[in-house]
Amino acid sequence: CRRPTHREAPVAGGMSTVGRMDGAFFVSRTELLSWANAILDMSLIKVEQCANGAVYCQIIDACHPGAVQMKKVNWQARDEHQCLPNYKVLQQAFDKVGIQRHIDVDKLVRGKYQDNLEMLQWIKTYFDRSHQGGEYDGPARRFA
Repeated sequence: CRRPTHREAPVAGGMSTVGRMDGAFFVSRTELLSWANAILDMSLIKVEQCANGAVYCQIIDACHPGAVQMKKVNWQARDEHQCLPNYKVLQQAFDKVGIQRHIDVDKLVRGKYQDNLEMLQWIKTYFDRSHQGGEYDGPARRFA
């Protein structure tokens, strides 16, 4: 097992092994949306609003400031072809910080509730295990 660099969270590789019976997958939709809204200073009302990938990018940015190319994230992406670049940015950030997790882009961009719920549950667990604390200015990072 290789040691993480200073930019990687020590738990990053292990997060790919979070199974569906992990406590993360019993977090309610309401709790997840409240958490994401508080962390990112947003007003999400539906899990499906995460389908364009921008929210996932920003949560990883909160964990690893500077690892996500936030300038490349398209918050207005609606169609599948507009969302794909966001997932490319997310995958690049995963690679940069050593997260070994497959992102099922084809499922996520369709905007289905269950697929995005599971991704949001996983990403919350990742955040809880790897975020170093401190203030995060969501709007400033979105519009930088």
